[in-house]
Amino acid sequence: MALGVLVVEEGRQQQEAPPPLAVEALRDKIVEKVKANRVTLIVGDTGCGKSSLVPQFLLEENMEPILCTQPRRFAVVAIARAIANSRNWQLGEEVGYHIGHSNMSDLNSKRSKIVFKTAGVVLEQMCDRGIAALKYKVIILDEVHERSVESDLVLASIKQFLMKKSDLRLVLMSATADITRYKEYFRDLGRGERVEVIAIPCSPHTSIFQRKVLYLEQIADILKINSQLLSSKYCSGPDASADAEINYDVYELIHKLLLHIHQNEPDISKSILVFLPTYYALEQQWIRLLPFSSTFKVHILHRSIGTDEALQTMEISKSCRKVILATNIAESSVTIPGVAYVIDSCRSLQVYWDPIRKADAAGLVWISKSQAEQRKGRTGRTCDGQIYRLVTGTFYSSLNDHEYPAILRCSLREQVLMVCCAEPRSISDPSSLLQRVLNPPDPDAIEEALESLVQIHALEKTASGRYEPTFYGCLLNSLPLSFDSSVLALKFCELGAIHEGILISIMLDIQPLPILHTFGYRELCQKYIDNYFKGNGSVQIGKKEATTIGNLCAFQFWERVFKDKHRLEYLKYVAKTQEPEESHTFLTKPEEEWCAVHNLLPAAFKNISEICMSSA
Repeated sequence: MALGVLVVEEGRQQQEAPPPLAVEALRDKIVEKVKANRVTLIVGDTGCGKSSLVPQFLLEENMEPILCTQPRRFAVVAIARAIANSRNWQLGEEVGYHIGHSNMSDLNSKRSKIVFKTAGVVLEQMCDRGIAALKYKVIILDEVHERSVESDLVLASIKQFLMKKSDLRLVLMSATADITRYKEYFRDLGRGERVEVIAIPCSPHTSIFQRKVLYLEQIADILKINSQLLSSKYCSGPDASADAEINYDVYELIHKLLLHIHQNEPDISKSILVFLPTYYALEQQWIRLLPFSSTFKVHILHRSIGTDEALQTMEISKSCRKVILATNIAESSVTIPGVAYVIDSCRSLQVYWDPIRKADAAGLVWISKSQAEQRKGRTGRTCDGQIYRLVTGTFYSSLNDHEYPAILRCSLREQVLMVCCAEPRSISDPSSLLQRVLNPPDPDAIEEALESLVQIHALEKTASGRYEPTFYGCLLNSLPLSFDSSVLALKFCELGAIHEGILISIMLDIQPLPILHTFGYRELCQKYIDNYFKGNGSVQIGKKEATTIGNLCAFQFWERVFKDKHRLEYLKYVAKTQEPEESHTFLTKPEEEWCAVHNLLPAAFKNISEICMSSA
């Protein structure tokens, strides 16, 4: 059963009749191979239907319950909703999801047949309950090319549990996975077993749509610009060793490309997706498009702006062409209907651990070929697609094949502490577990993380040489926050400001924040913040700190003026309806109206409240 793409047009929702997806032709083969092999790797182009249909194939063969992981929260919710809608199921019953502190599964006394989770949630559950957390017949790890620390640790832990749970089936899925690497990783599975690889060929229905990739050489010809020294002007050098910063010329090139595409493509329903690495870069490109507001309808995809809301507002206009400016959040798992053109800056923002400053840092890097292919896959689904890569062909050849694993560039303090706090002894030794991941980190990096945790009294070394968590370490690990935010929250607790400390720590971790953030209008955003916190000028305070305190004040304002005021009405409604699980919608309309008047986001309050409750 293919999932249709929901297109919003003139205020009405219409369901397109989608062509069969490529994965459907291999349904029987996929089921057969998964039943016969403990580990199966499915490789298929983006848009082939594997994320939504493979779990349903297995479900139809009574292989439930099925656990599916996705690297991003948005994808977890979106795919679970899509499956629920396609099968006319109630979300949270037969199919559900679990992200962070929102668990929409196993509702109404029904065990969900398919559950989608982030790798972080699965890792926490395995550390708490060990193999008991894997009471599934099939585990599907999707988008395995996205190598977060949590994903690598989940894979290593599941591999270890596979040795004890012979009836468990593991399915790995990706468009650009390193097949050789995964086959080698599972070579010691035992009993002569091997990883079964299934390659999904292009569907005859989708192969009629062509994807054409153009590099700077072709772009220079199209725009009739000087083709000399292209790499030095737009890439700062001849290969991927060059600085990945974006200069003025790159923004201007993208702008010229947008105008060229619009002038030469008569069908304005064909949208343009532009990949840029940072919020600042999105803003710079957006500013250049402001004078063309009657020509382009610009949408922004960034973690500071609610992605769900942003996608819902992407209406197809009959008078304007849609331009989506996005960071790598749009690389995978997000389907944007009607994208015919992709402009790829070939850059990304990467977070890494600075061992000198002993802090996280961020910098621009060139993406891998694998990431470029993911971005390419955003088009060519319902029409011919063109991809403009803002590097030369030679420069592109010098890019890494795959993304550098996060486990090799990040501080391991949070993960090491989590592993040390794990209940099952089999996965509670960080040195042992981390050496069993796909790309083991340097032992010195593990030792540095252990020593750092000992210094802050989160761990202590026993006489036998084993590291055990202290009460403080267990407390740090129990908080649903990042490591640094957990440390900050406990410092506030020492000062007697528990509630405020937890709220501030949450706000340092999440996006979007309560105060409405209108993209591109910095002065207006600052005005909204000043309405809640401006300071008295006697104490110097940084912009980030002022923003955080402003949002803290906004949350407390909401608690006292709206939430507390309506609590009695809410409790009366619950008592009257006898249906507390449905009564959460009772205040939706009044809250939306109240928040709109005060320039606030109700979804942010819900998110913060859930995290705060789980911290109690």
